[in-house]
Amino acid sequence: MKTNNLAEYIHKFFYDYSTAQKGLSKNTILSYRDTIKQLLLFAGEFHKKVVTDLTVSDLGCSVIIKFLDHIEKQLNNTISTRNNRLACIHCLFYYISNLDPMLVNQSQQILGIPFKKKNTSVVDYLELNEIKAIINSINRTSADGYRDHTLFSFMYNTGARVQEVVDLRVKSFQLERPFQVHIIGKGNKERICPLWPQTTELIRSLLIQRGIDPKIDAPAFVNHKGQIFTRHGINYLLAKYVRIASVDCPSLKQKRIHPHTIRHTTAMHLLQARVDINTIRAWLGHVDLKTTNKYAEINLEMKRKVLNKYLPLAKSNSPWKKDEHIIQWLESL
Repeated sequence: MKTNNLAEYIHKFFYDYSTAQKGLSKNTILSYRDTIKQLLLFAGEFHKKVVTDLTVSDLGCSVIIKFLDHIEKQLNNTISTRNNRLACIHCLFYYISNLDPMLVNQSQQILGIPFKKKNTSVVDYLELNEIKAIINSINRTSADGYRDHTLFSFMYNTGARVQEVVDLRVKSFQLERPFQVHIIGKGNKERICPLWPQTTELIRSLLIQRGIDPKIDAPAFVNHKGQIFTRHGINYLLAKYVRIASVDCPSLKQKRIHPHTIRHTTAMHLLQARVDINTIRAWLGHVDLKTTNKYAEINLEMKRKVLNKYLPLAKSNSPWKKDEHIIQWLESL
């Protein structure tokens, strides 16, 4: 039956919709793949069927909800991961509903499963002295050390995501004025990010050391074997230099630091330098200004705490004070 052709729908979802129509990034497609694989294995066990015998009707709303509860409670996935899995399932059934009108009702029920509310996570970022301590802890006398110093200086300059750094090509740099780099971000979205003169000089020298023409199509950063860095490799190097820097900068020991922390640090320091919020959004490659605004909210909260501590507000002469009843009511809300 057409409604049972689950394998065909999934195949089309990946090759026709996700890749050809939507042009989703490799990482997004891999995430979708993992989600659907987990869902099929769960549904097979739930219905006591082999995966190849599963039908679309086996992936009903109740099964999807049980699957989401399973990955959160039994597999200890975070609410963010749960919501990401649900987003993929929503996307799959939105596509299926367009392929087959007979499945619209089931698809609408699944699309109606809400995302789970989560607490807003604290944004980890470094103070200026902390990021300087990490970068300055790198011994630049060796080839690997010079590369690492350039790598983390570049990440702090641009606020690039670690995957963007991994994917970066030598030809993406413009090492003549205006100094800048062409970055391909999430969803293959492109942006131009300015480079500081000192970052530009570091990159020039690194390419000279490698004997690389600045215009060729080669990886921008490679490991000691000449292979493209992995996300894990960059995370390993950062952890190494954080340990070294924490000897002279003890505050680093109190923080959970990962490559994305450098991105948060760039955003906060741009904001504190009074760079316009829209400029920061473009700098970081945020699609939605709301994502960038979280840094502004954190910065305002920090300023509020300083004001409350050092500059107590004078007693208010507001006319609201004349009506104690309305004040009491407002405070009771």
